[in-house]
Amino acid sequence: MQALFKFASGDIPYTLQRSPRRRSIGLKIDAAGLTIILPQRAPLAEAERVIQLKLAWIRAKLLERETRPTPIESPILQWGASALWLGEPRLLQAALRVKLTEDTLYLCAANEQKIAPALIRFYQRSAKPYFAERLALWAERMALQPRQLILSSAKTRWGSCTSNGDIRLSWRLMQAPASVIDYVVIHELAHLLEMNHSARFWAIVERACPDWKTERAWLKQHGHTLLAWE
Repeated sequence: MQALFKFASGDIPYTLQRSPRRRSIGLKIDAAGLTIILPQRAPLAEAERVIQLKLAWIRAKLLERETRPTPIESPILQWGASALWLGEPRLLQAALRVKLTEDTLYLCAANEQKIAPALIRFYQRSAKPYFAERLALWAERMALQPRQLILSSAKTRWGSCTSNGDIRLSWRLMQAPASVIDYVVIHELAHLLEMNHSARFWAIVERACPDWKTERAWLKQHGHTLLAWE
């Protein structure tokens, strides 16, 4: 059921759904907009009561949805397409063994349906030694000692640092420019001193990476493209 919530500064369209399994009112904001999910026997007035109660949150989330970069369509990986390597595109070509050149990435894949798994394996095999090298370099420069590096497949977090010093980095970062990877490494190392995002934390990051705002902005703007092919 489509409905409209009217208030002083504008209208908010929303979809009203009922669920026999719900005991409380649910709110959902996605590409389709705002959806209110009511328990089966809840009166319709409850929908607008909840909207009024959560109005500031709803408006903020709707604005965030409007300003979020439009997701790109996932490209079909096929021979002749390109994949990112440290921020630069590499042409994908079939070969009997994996090889990376200045402009081409040769992969072993029996058919085009096997390209994505082969590409993932290449990124994963390459990520651990590359990250280990960068982590060791920045740990020495920042006079810090992480406990261990763990490779992650996370899609929502590029890196993380635990209180006992374990640093996780997503292999998907191998598609990002080297300077962006360094920023993520520095960011996680800084958490060894400050397990938060306070002003003191960002001061530590800035001492090692003066251009951290530029690198973070690149991730915010382009990060979704690092996941688009999978």
